[in-house]
Amino acid sequence: MKLTIYHGTKIPFVAVGKNQCNLLNFAYKYPNWHSYATDKSTMRALNGLLKSNCVIVNQHNQFKINLGA
Repeated sequence: MKLTIYHGTKIPFVAVGKNQCNLLNFAYKYPNWHSYATDKSTMRALNGLLKSNCVIVNQHNQFKINLGA
């Protein structure tokens, strides 16, 4: 499963895997801050999106899409 979001820059956001695709799609559809669970699969998906600079995480266990990238 793969999701690509073109957001106006040269490099699009790309998510691979069910959990990453769900997180990225949700963050793109609702671009505000959202709380996340700290289970293993969610953290793995979120860390993958963080490494590719798709999302921003704050100190309150919340994330949002990085449209400024």
